[in-house]
Amino acid sequence: MTTERLAIERLDRVALAVSDLDRGASFFERLLGLRFDPAVSDERLGMTARYSREGLELVSGTPGSVIDQFTRARGEGVFCVVFKVSDMEAAIAHFRDCGLEPVNDVTFGELREVAFHPKAAHGLQIVLAAYPEPHPATRAAGG
Repeated sequence: MTTERLAIERLDRVALAVSDLDRGASFFERLLGLRFDPAVSDERLGMTARYSREGLELVSGTPGSVIDQFTRARGEGVFCVVFKVSDMEAAIAHFRDCGLEPVNDVTFGELREVAFHPKAAHGLQIVLAAYPEPHPATRAAGG
C-alpha cells in the first residue's frame, strides 16, 4: 500500500487533556503568547474544548468521559494529534490497510472527525478531520 491514497493536508492540531481549561489556557497564553477561543462543549462526548489558532487544543472531560478516564489514568498530557485530510473515506481505508480501526466517528456540522485507537499506533491516538475552511471551531467562536 502506498500513501498516495492518503491525502493529509496538514497537522490540524494537538489536543492536550487538562483538568481545568481556564487554568491551562492561562498557562499557555502566558508561556507561549497563544490566544484561546471561548470554550465549546459537546454533551454527547462529555467534553469541553478551547482552541488556539496556533494549533493547540485544550480538552477537559465530564466525569466518566473518555477524556476524564484519560486524565485519571495518565494525568494531563497529549490526548491526540489531529490531521486534516481531503478525502476521509480514502484516509480511513488507508488506516485500515495499515492495521488501525476507527474507535469514534463524529460529525459537528461541517466537521467530521474519526479517531483511531492508540494501541495500534505506538501509543498515539490519531484523529482525522475533514472540513471546509475556516475551521468550524473558529467559526463557532466568532473568528
